[in-house]
Amino acid sequence: MTSKAPGPATIAQEAPVGVRVRVHPGLCEGWGNCHRFAPAVYPLDAEGYIDVHLLDVPPDLADTARLGAEVCPARAITIIDQKGTRP
Repeated sequence: MTSKAPGPATIAQEAPVGVRVRVHPGLCEGWGNCHRFAPAVYPLDAEGYIDVHLLDVPPDLADTARLGAEVCPARAITIIDQKGTRP
């Protein structure tokens, strides 16, 4: 009796997932570091304060969004990781 060798292992790969950004405008002190490090994610208003409250960030900008949040000295930005996969 012959048996077949098992085929190559199949590893399920998840599609990249974006993040959700929540800004706490009352905490923003207008330092502008979020915009300086992630201008595609964090727009500023005419007075230099962050101009978003809740934002869904696509996967290709997720790391940039995290960096912009990390450099905020006022900690006015929260990153909410999305769970699951996206097609």
